[in-house]
Parts: sequence; C-alpha cells; structure tokens
Amino acid sequence: MLPSEVRRVQTAIDNKNAKELEWSLWYCRMRQTVSSARPADAKYWRAMEAEVEAALAPPPPPKVYPAKKKKKGVRGLGFGPVDENAEASTEPSGEETA
Repeated sequence: MLPSEVRRVQTAIDNKNAKELEWSLWYCRMRQTVSSARPADAKYWRAMEAEVEAALAPPPPPKVYPAKKKKKGVRGLGFGPVDENAEASTEPSGEETA
C-alpha cells in the first residue's frame, strides 16, 4: 500500500487539480532536500517533480488554420475598375483625325 502523500501526488497528477499540483510540487521538492534522503529516493522524487511540472504546464494553444478569403461579389469581364484616361485614348475622336 502506498503512503498517503504518494497517493495524493498521483491523484493530483491524474485529476490535474491546480491547487493539489502546486502542493505536490512543493512536496516533491521538500522530499529531495531532506538530508536523510537516500539517492534512490531523491531520484524518485525528482522524477515525480518532473511529472507534476508537466501536468501543471498549460496545454499548447490550439492550432489556428488560416481562413479562406472571401471572393469578391462582382466577378467577370467588364466589372473591374475603369480608368478614365485609358477609355478616352481608345475611343476614336473626330477632332483628333480632322
């Protein structure tokens, strides 16, 4: 049977409860700094701390894909902008030829 603190840390990781994860992070760090901790214990609590930090980290932002541009309402031949100078030069004028 697991000690209650270990169960509490595991439950916090499973449920992703923010307050419990913060307590678990503190607890893992405290267990590593205890002078009587064996190297194997310190290694275990370091690994648990990494798991708690991973669970505490915010999820990556959702991917946003670019939306399609809306097509212009009027499309087709002859509906573009009209340049007045180009229109005047293409029409034959009686004054210029006379």
